[in-house]
Amino acid sequence: MVVIDQLYIFHLAFVIFFLSIPFWPLRALRYGAYLPLILATIWIIFNGCPLTRFQKGLNDEYFSQALLKPFFPDITPTQTARATYYILIVVAYVAMWRLCTT
Repeated sequence: MVVIDQLYIFHLAFVIFFLSIPFWPLRALRYGAYLPLILATIWIIFNGCPLTRFQKGLNDEYFSQALLKPFFPDITPTQTARATYYILIVVAYVAMWRLCTT
């Protein structure tokens, strides 16, 4: 039986929450469109995700790297960080685009 850490589940829910932002209704999107930018700022201030520091079993990897490893076995931490920031920028851009075009 696989035991999944509660912090892992919370972290995964957090990722899904942020990826869902562009699909929110416009009323909620007015406030949520800025969340990816705030998250990126938090990562810059804390030199990484604060949740990742508390999560056991990552062995100095990024949480997103642990998620991407099964699909891209040779992914480096630098590539993971770039992909993560890219995804955050795309999420923020799509959310802002939806706000500005309606």
